[in-house]
Amino acid sequence: MPLFVRDGDVYIPTEHTTGPWRSDAQHGGPPAALLARVAEALVGETEAVARISVELVRPVPLEPLTTAGVRTTVSRRVTHVESRLLHEGATVATCRALVLTRGELPEPAWTPEDPPRGWSVPAPEARIDPPAWASGEVPITYHQHGVEHRMTRGTFGEPGPATSWVRLNVPLIDGEETSALCRLMAAADFGSGISSVYAPGQRAGLINADLTVALARQPRGEWTVVHAQTTTGGDGIGLCVSELGDEHGPVGIGTQSLLGLAL
Repeated sequence: MPLFVRDGDVYIPTEHTTGPWRSDAQHGGPPAALLARVAEALVGETEAVARISVELVRPVPLEPLTTAGVRTTVSRRVTHVESRLLHEGATVATCRALVLTRGELPEPAWTPEDPPRGWSVPAPEARIDPPAWASGEVPITYHQHGVEHRMTRGTFGEPGPATSWVRLNVPLIDGEETSALCRLMAAADFGSGISSVYAPGQRAGLINADLTVALARQPRGEWTVVHAQTTTGGDGIGLCVSELGDEHGPVGIGTQSLLGLAL
């Protein structure tokens, strides 16, 4: 079962998009991936997405959605692409992408060293089954069934930094191949979910209101690694910063602005 079933210009979310906070709303990953797909359709063959920012205007419902996209030329090599998700004509999520024209350059004289953890997908034994979190006994959720997590640092519910290799278990759209950028956006939203700052007994959490990903290169393959760390000043606002990569090395950085939530 895919995340979305397409019916003409309408995208119908399946139960695999269900989020952990509300049983009637989607996880942030599926809308982010769908918005990235809309943006990608407006990117030319000689261009690349350098930054993509998603804002969750309101809870994205488990209801049919429509999309809209527009391209604005800034200069000869710089373009802005904006896309929206709408429910019954009202915007529920927006996306703004910075698109740059590719160019031929020599190999760099310096590249960062690989970290000790490397860039290899861990063995299946590292797979972790996420908890239900706040949504209760929902049969199918995105974070539990729509993706696979293989964790090499930390674990769900354990405060502190965490590292998870994430792979979509299902297609984004029925009958379509999911692009590597959409896969990365579907995974990047997990940063604040895996790197908690609160212990389960504290009955508090931080939910992201946005997701911004800046890319040093275009992602490749099915797997995305998310090295995440969340911080907060205790005033109901937080920030998660994630180093993003794939099996070929670092890809970019993700940030999430977080809002405190009492559970």
